[in-house]
Amino acid sequence: MGLEENKALVARFYAEAINQRDPSACARLLTGDFAHDGEVRGQEGQQQAVDAFLAAFPDLRNEILMMVAEGDLVAAHQSWTGTHEGEFLGIAGTGRKVSFTSTALIRIEGDRLAEAWDEVDLFGLSAQINPD
Repeated sequence: MGLEENKALVARFYAEAINQRDPSACARLLTGDFAHDGEVRGQEGQQQAVDAFLAAFPDLRNEILMMVAEGDLVAAHQSWTGTHEGEFLGIAGTGRKVSFTSTALIRIEGDRLAEAWDEVDLFGLSAQINPD
């Protein structure tokens, strides 16, 4: 696939898995041995991670702010918004609205996402949901 197709695949993953809450997105768009931050999760393991995030923030929305592609890699800088309704980082749901950013570097293999490395503003997100 070319660079634009790789970027479209990454955008499709976030649109379907997060914004559309499509439970089949990981099975359709990830390799069987998908790895996240060096941990092999496979499709099912990554779906569990997506499900946990959506349980904590049931109205979570993702917006890709910019993407850059080179070779089989796509970098996506993103904005996230949602409401903290379920447990996250050991903190019970607070009902607070949150907004944070992340940047993912994703490796494409064929027509699927094979590997991802994420840098998430967990400090900023934690500060928004911390009850203290």
